[in-house]
Amino acid sequence: MKKFVSILLALAMTAALLTGCGGGGGNSDDKDNDANTPPADGGGEKLKVALVVNQPFGDKGSMDDLAAGADRAAADFGVEVYKLESDTATFEDDIRAMCQQGYDLIVTTYAYMTDATIAVAQEYPDVQFCAVFQTINTDEVSYPNIWDIEFHGEQAFYIAGYMAGLNTKSNVVGMQVGAEEPSPNAEGNGFMEGVKAANPNASVDFAYAGGYGDPATAKEKALAMIANGCDFIQNDSGASNAGVVEAAMENGILTSGEITDYWDTYQGFIGIIGIHFGAVAYDAIKSLSEGNYLGGQRSIYGLAEGGYTMEWDTYERYAETNADFKAVIEAGKEIEEKIKAGEITVEYNIAEPNWEAIAG
Repeated sequence: MKKFVSILLALAMTAALLTGCGGGGGNSDDKDNDANTPPADGGGEKLKVALVVNQPFGDKGSMDDLAAGADRAAADFGVEVYKLESDTATFEDDIRAMCQQGYDLIVTTYAYMTDATIAVAQEYPDVQFCAVFQTINTDEVSYPNIWDIEFHGEQAFYIAGYMAGLNTKSNVVGMQVGAEEPSPNAEGNGFMEGVKAANPNASVDFAYAGGYGDPATAKEKALAMIANGCDFIQNDSGASNAGVVEAAMENGILTSGEITDYWDTYQGFIGIIGIHFGAVAYDAIKSLSEGNYLGGQRSIYGLAEGGYTMEWDTYERYAETNADFKAVIEAGKEIEEKIKAGEITVEYNIAEPNWEAIAG
């Protein structure tokens, strides 16, 4: 019996050794995103990029645009891209996990992730970070492995305001932004300046929508604007825009927004302003691949840089059945060219938007 047991043990050990040498049944090429395997230094390994974001992918908006830009860069520069949705409780842990798993570049989104980005970047100075729609590097302090990008939409919203000022019949239009933050404030002020330039007789009702995911509050504030005589409301509040669209549809007024197209829901939705995080993702991966990453620097992506775009096809779609709007679009395009040529300057005014201050 002892001899029989010894033979069984020997056979078991031999089988284990053979399995170990077999590379997991021939699946050694299946890397499963390599999320758990840090890349070796040198040796021609692909650069690895992680998108760690604070909003879900599949939003048909900024997160999907970010992912699309990264995927384009992956195809052009041969990098590997991993996408991870995070939340407030795990921002720092998720970013740190990507560093521990060997990612070369980590992209984070919005100011909500700034503290976590800075903290982990200091722990991992050899990892590069791209902080999208965040302000980190300043004249007083900079982080050599963080490139932060501000998105300035005041120019695009000036154009939208100019068009609203031309098109309004009641001479009262509305504007909602998601929250009291520098860039949304500047966009609200830019919109008001555009309205004033086109129509000094008009006025603008302004409100904060209560956040970027609160359509109920946004609808309530839109209804108050409509009761005050608004015949158009410009949206700038992410998913909260849905509440404004609902209020506009119920009351037969026009509305417009950013990123997400509600045309299929309501044909009084006259167009969108595009915000392109994908341009930043592409540029970050390109510069990393070419060895000239912009760590320690802050950049601005506005109308000229492709951070914001007027999606003219969505406006022209409305004009197909509303011929008077064609002249409004042409005027908007002329303003766009003047802004890009430097003939019109739109101030980055981060004060709380106030129509009386603008009109005065």
